[in-house]
Amino acid sequence: MKYLKKITPWVLPSALTATAVVWAVAAIGGILTATAHPAFAYSVAVLYDAVWLYALAQETAHRRQGSSARLPVAIGWVFLPLTVAILAAHGLIDGDILAAIVGGLVPVLAKMTLVMAIDRDRTRISPRAQAAIDRTRAVTRDRIAVSRAVAAARSDETIAAADIVKASREAEADAITTTHDAYEKYAEIVDGHPVPDWRADLPPLVSDRDLEALLAGGVPDDNTAGGTGGFALTEGPSGHGSGTPPLEGPREANSKAVALLAVELYATDPPPSKRKFREAMRAQMKARGLTGGWDVIDALYDREKALAEGGDGPR
Repeated sequence: MKYLKKITPWVLPSALTATAVVWAVAAIGGILTATAHPAFAYSVAVLYDAVWLYALAQETAHRRQGSSARLPVAIGWVFLPLTVAILAAHGLIDGDILAAIVGGLVPVLAKMTLVMAIDRDRTRISPRAQAAIDRTRAVTRDRIAVSRAVAAARSDETIAAADIVKASREAEADAITTTHDAYEKYAEIVDGHPVPDWRADLPPLVSDRDLEALLAGGVPDDNTAGGTGGFALTEGPSGHGSGTPPLEGPREANSKAVALLAVELYATDPPPSKRKFREAMRAQMKARGLTGGWDVIDALYDREKALAEGGDGPR
């Protein structure tokens, strides 16, 4: 009984509103079919009435809880004269004045009965209580907004931290890859250009007389000087030394070539410093494909310096 008493005031407004909506759909669709496809025409009519119904529903909800309903009310009052005009125009186009009058009255009656039902059913509170409700709602909205902002900031912070970690991991991976490639390249260079073992004895060095003999065309084996083993020369057809050294291994040939290069680079006026000598030796050895470590270069420099200081003749 209580339920029937509650819904009774809404029966007439609901029936009139449904009639007005159906009549408006038919009227708008019938008018638009003259210039558009029926499917499009009736779709526009349905959307029009859907907006109108949505405004009425929002107005009802706001009035029942005592909150402001200015926008829904404004939309409802704008759509009311438009709907009346459309229904009246549809009746006049069909040549039926009675249909035009009745059609125009239906949305007006629906609006009036709906307003009466809303006013009867809405919560009646004082302005002071309404202000308190509005303040509570405002505070609640502010708290919700702050909570959402905090959640968004934390989400952004998490995303930024994840991006930083990802970038650091990628940088570490690139560094490891670069280091691995460098080790691979170093291994290839070492395999292609072996360096003499520093723990082994140094190869015999070439004296100044060996160099002079090589430039002059060769000397007998017993004329080598300085106690550094020389090289024997073969005799040519004329009985003189042909300047051709005996066959030797690649390591001995490399060591002798490095020693001769050291003699050539040290023979400047004034003699080079140890740093310049090392730079020149390394550059010339690289250009000529010779091998040798820094210990060999330093030993050659010390030997040439000692020979020059000992007065071993012009270089």
